[in-house]
Amino acid sequence: MNERWVDGFNVMHRLADCAALLAEDPEAARRRFLDLLAPLVYTSGERWTVVFDGPRSGRARAPGPIEVVYAPSADAWLTAALEKHPRPARVTVVTDDEKDIGRRARALGAAVLPAASILRALSEGEAEAPPEPEKPEQASAEDVAFWLDAFGGGASGEPKRRFDTIGGAPAAGEGPRDGEGHDDDGARRR
Repeated sequence: MNERWVDGFNVMHRLADCAALLAEDPEAARRRFLDLLAPLVYTSGERWTVVFDGPRSGRARAPGPIEVVYAPSADAWLTAALEKHPRPARVTVVTDDEKDIGRRARALGAAVLPAASILRALSEGEAEAPPEPEKPEQASAEDVAFWLDAFGGGASGEPKRRFDTIGGAPAAGEGPRDGEGHDDDGARRR
């Protein structure tokens, strides 16, 4: 899987929404930035890591599949991670710091994209929100009651209803009568 590593503050300074928030509330600016990136991440098919310089250290979860790393120096973290990466050619570093991390990332075999690549994707509306799940996260009480009734789970543990087996074949003891059978799709025919 390809990976995209973002020099967090470097790219954030290019987004008007985030740049204005940085002076007032850096944490709110980071959250806003991650929220803006989330649709891009969902549609990219890549694993994304955003690295922020700052006093916090370690890793944190962000919206969707974005990994967040806090490091004393984003440039140092990016360089060290690329040096350890088994396949740096699968990594794209997003930064406008061409003199330092951009040059080192290329030397280590990674691709480098400018912050404008993210800005362009956001402004062109390339990203869409992730699709809603097709199935509800939790079954309704009515559904639970139906399935318990159908497959047991009551006091006796026995199902209250009889179901045909897969393919529409009759249940045990209910074989077809003369001249009656089932088509390939399980429908009864005479």
